[in-house]
Amino acid sequence: MPKNTKYDLIIFDWDGTIANSAGIIVESIKEVCASEKLSTPSDHEVRSIIGLGLNEAFNKIFPNIKDKELQNVQDLYRDAYLKRVDKICLFDGVEIGIKGLAFQGYHLAIATGKSRRGLNNALNKSSLSNFFKVTKTMDECFSKPHPQMINEILDAFMIEPNKALMIGDSSYDLEMATNAKIDAVGVSYGAQMHAQLVDYKPLTIVDNPYDLFEWLNKNG
Repeated sequence: MPKNTKYDLIIFDWDGTIANSAGIIVESIKEVCASEKLSTPSDHEVRSIIGLGLNEAFNKIFPNIKDKELQNVQDLYRDAYLKRVDKICLFDGVEIGIKGLAFQGYHLAIATGKSRRGLNNALNKSSLSNFFKVTKTMDECFSKPHPQMINEILDAFMIEPNKALMIGDSSYDLEMATNAKIDAVGVSYGAQMHAQLVDYKPLTIVDNPYDLFEWLNKNG
């Protein structure tokens, strides 16, 4: 463990926190709306559901679509997203920041609304898979903001809540941290803006990854 630090475990969201994918998610949903002649949500509306599990996200953004039709829309979205997935990259500064935390001895984990398959593909593409010893996805746990993902991560590392920190770009990440009784840091460079995060009382809200890892090095 890193010496003289407040936290032993740092849990990251993926989309919008590590990976610059929010724009691709917006584009993919808009493509589906156009092809199916659905009312197209605004960019703000789409960004507001990033972080939820797919079922919860689509039920929220398409409240009038039910059952089989909603499943079809989800399948079309997956196809649209996969066409664009190779365009997704890590935010500048994230890779070196993650490797620096690992070198210092922190336990690192992922809690994401992505599917297991989607996260594994993203991790392998990013060359970061070896740095996250525990990862939780929407396939295995309740959707954020339910605390199950964090609770299972804490159990896996046998770490108390006061020694863990959650980092995410959505209100769901921060609310999940509150529900799990751990500290959180918000990032405003992903899906949601500062105003959408501040009500959940994170320790701080940072505007870019360089500021995030600088904060962690001083306060983590």
